[in-house]
Amino acid sequence: MKATFVSVFAAVLLSSHMGFAAVNPGTGPESPEDFRVEITGSAWLVNSGGAIQATGTPIDLVNDLGVQQQQPTFYGKFVFKPTRRQRIVLEGTPFALNGNNTVNRTLVYRGRTFNVSDTVNSNADLNYFFGGYQFDVLSGSAGHLGFSVGGAYLGATGTIQSLTANTTATKTQTIGLPLAGAEFRLFPIPGHHWLDLDGEVRGMGFGSYGHYVQASGNGGVWFGHFGLQGGYRAVNADLHETGNGGSGIAVRLKGPIFSLAFKW
Repeated sequence: MKATFVSVFAAVLLSSHMGFAAVNPGTGPESPEDFRVEITGSAWLVNSGGAIQATGTPIDLVNDLGVQQQQPTFYGKFVFKPTRRQRIVLEGTPFALNGNNTVNRTLVYRGRTFNVSDTVNSNADLNYFFGGYQFDVLSGSAGHLGFSVGGAYLGATGTIQSLTANTTATKTQTIGLPLAGAEFRLFPIPGHHWLDLDGEVRGMGFGSYGHYVQASGNGGVWFGHFGLQGGYRAVNADLHETGNGGSGIAVRLKGPIFSLAFKW
């Protein structure tokens, strides 16, 4: 429903705003959609929540492990446009969630038991990479609206170490996911391209095995080939090895994001 709402909302905005672009689609060098490469590097301040599980009890990232919040995380995106309406999209993020806490209940992780009053260190790494193809159904001097399909790689490693008993338990898992989504960019001031609004949503449901959804929204200003953006980004990943639960991850990652972009 969220993906449909974002897509319809963006389509209405772009369609109404691009009336002038239908007459003059802006295929010259002044059009903001006439570029071949766009590179974006971002600092994402991540607040996290959720749980991890590996042949034991679900372990809450915040309440049990005390995972730190507002952790700066890199996010990168590369877009190549072989034609005006086609895009090759690559993006990735290395998440690193670290915590230190004294547990107030018995935890079982990867066959190891961590008892009440154990002081534990924890590390949860989640590396994400996506590669896909996007086609812009609308494209003009006022912006674009496109739909994408592709595949994502997720590599997750969770480690818990008891400082009291000096025991460690680690679980590593990798998975490939098909993802689909929608993305738009709007230049709201007719005839001017220094201000933009953009957003995207991408994800897929996998029945009883879980789901993966990510969404973001940004506003920014452009100075020639360079852009500065600020916005908000969120990821909800609930993935299990078997249907209806079992070992896996259920994490929520969200927070403000600040970006520097270059297009040529």
